[in-house]
Amino acid sequence: MLSRSISRYISLQIALLVSAILLVFYYMITVVYDWGLDDSVHYFMTLEAQSYIEHGTPAASNTSITVYPTYDALPQPIQQVFGNQAWKEEELYYQSQDDQFFYLMPYFNSSTDQLLFILHTNYEDHDNEMVGLSIGEIASLLALAIVVLSIGVIRNLGWSLIKPIKALHEWNRQISSQSQTAKSADPVPDFRFNELNEAAEQIRHSVMELNQRNDKEKQFLRVLSHELRTPLAITKASLELINKTNSQLDPKLANKLNKIERANANMCATSEVLLWLWSDDLTQFNTQQVELNEIIKQELESNQYLAANKSVNVSLFEHEAFIEANPVLVQLLVRNLVRNALQYSADGNISIDFQPDSGLTLINPIASLDSSINEPDDYGYGIGLYLVTTLCEKMNWKCVIQQDMEQFQVCIKTIR
Repeated sequence: MLSRSISRYISLQIALLVSAILLVFYYMITVVYDWGLDDSVHYFMTLEAQSYIEHGTPAASNTSITVYPTYDALPQPIQQVFGNQAWKEEELYYQSQDDQFFYLMPYFNSSTDQLLFILHTNYEDHDNEMVGLSIGEIASLLALAIVVLSIGVIRNLGWSLIKPIKALHEWNRQISSQSQTAKSADPVPDFRFNELNEAAEQIRHSVMELNQRNDKEKQFLRVLSHELRTPLAITKASLELINKTNSQLDPKLANKLNKIERANANMCATSEVLLWLWSDDLTQFNTQQVELNEIIKQELESNQYLAANKSVNVSLFEHEAFIEANPVLVQLLVRNLVRNALQYSADGNISIDFQPDSGLTLINPIASLDSSINEPDDYGYGIGLYLVTTLCEKMNWKCVIQQDMEQFQVCIKTIR
């Protein structure tokens, strides 16, 4: 959706409203003027007809109005202009020719029981016009006055309404970059209107509540980091000590010990990436040249047991692939990709390729009858793929996931 400025939107709406009012106003003033002109002509022509009926002569004050007892008495040019038609009593007829304008009105003469005709002739002579403004000039001046008033209204709106809204926007942007202490101590500015002041108070309250929750989450992560890492480290150290006596252990017990070691390693890796993903401290993610091929080989070897009961062939690119990234994060990302591919793949070929332009691509077959994998909106690959997508988002990498009935594909496009 396109962004809009409130001031521009209000100004545009007022401009459209003013334009519509001006058009209607200009049309109405010309129509009303014509109506008034016709009514005036009709009134004076009626007076002439009544004077003619009563006195037999027209009034001397209206030399432009002439009364004719019958239609045939009209001048021949006038008859040609109007033509012979079915006349309606006291209906005003209008025609023009060259610079002359003719008004003709039939009027019933009770003394002769027939229609007489009153003719009003108006000559368009600019030299003889009355000194003053024409109707078009008057309408234009009034339209200009409306435009000036509208500009004043827009400026007043900008001062009284739009300016406080912009101030609220700027204040909201500033408090987002300030510390929580400053937000709680500084009073909310006065934005003139009660609604804006209430909105500002709600914004500050929401920001403070969000910061408090973030602080609680950070504290929780610090505690969780200690509570998870310590027992996992102790377990790992104990397993290493036991592993030194592996030759003295029963084979079944040694097999179980290997499973415990793998579970411990997975727990350590998962807890580590979870703690890092939900940390705001990005300074720990120092980058360096990392050889991607070697990391993938190590993870394939470490997690080969996940495909022990499957007929899976892994096709890995052979060329060197050095990328600029944090080695721990790359290892965590590759580990989750490889584990998911080995664990949830059907029999067939797993393809792992890296190209500088397209990034890292991993494709593995999926079981066509496995509904848990084929769900389009389900990751289907446990928490590992969720950690991959979250990790890519954290590091501004682009993770593209595609799935159909036969294969599952993950592409990390922005690794470089």
